[in-house]
Amino acid sequence: MSKENYLELAMEKGKMSVKACNNKDFCEQLEKNGLMVNNYISSLEGSYLVAIERANMNGQTSWKKALEIIKYYKIPLNIFLVYFDLRRRGRRVWEGSRDNTLISETANLKKFEVLVLGEGNSITTSQIAEWSNLAVADSHIPVIAIVDKNGEITYYESRLFYFNLLSE
Repeated sequence: MSKENYLELAMEKGKMSVKACNNKDFCEQLEKNGLMVNNYISSLEGSYLVAIERANMNGQTSWKKALEIIKYYKIPLNIFLVYFDLRRRGRRVWEGSRDNTLISETANLKKFEVLVLGEGNSITTSQIAEWSNLAVADSHIPVIAIVDKNGEITYYESRLFYFNLLSE
C-alpha cells in the first residue's frame, strides 16, 4: 500500500516546482522550514520526498525516481544519501555554503555542518582543520560524514585542540 502523496512536483531547469499541494499543513510546514518558497522546493528535499513516497513526479514515487531526479540536478549520490539519512532521523537539513556540506539542525536548534566524503576521497588534515575552523566560526558543530561503497554512513565529530607548552 502506498503512502499519501502530499505534493505533485515538476522538474524545471535549475529548480523543482510544486504543481499541486494535497496537504495544506504539510506544505505550510515546508514553507515554515524554508524548504518551499514561492511554490519551489529544493531539489534535495523534492528527491527525498519522492523516495519516501510523500511526493510524486509525473505520478511516480520510488527510490528509482529519486535517483533520476538527483542525476538530472547533478546532485552527488553521497550528498543525497547523507541528506536522506539526516531527514529520516528527524533533522531539518539544507545545503551548506561550502562545497560538499550540508547544514543539519536538531529539534533543540543545535546546528551541525556536515562535510560529506565518499570512501576513498582524498583530503588532507589541514583541509579538514581549515573547514572545521570555518564551521565553528559560523557557530556550527563540525561533523564529517563518510559514505562507504555500500552506502553506509559513519559520522565523526571534528574538533581541533590547541596545546600550549607551559613554561616553568
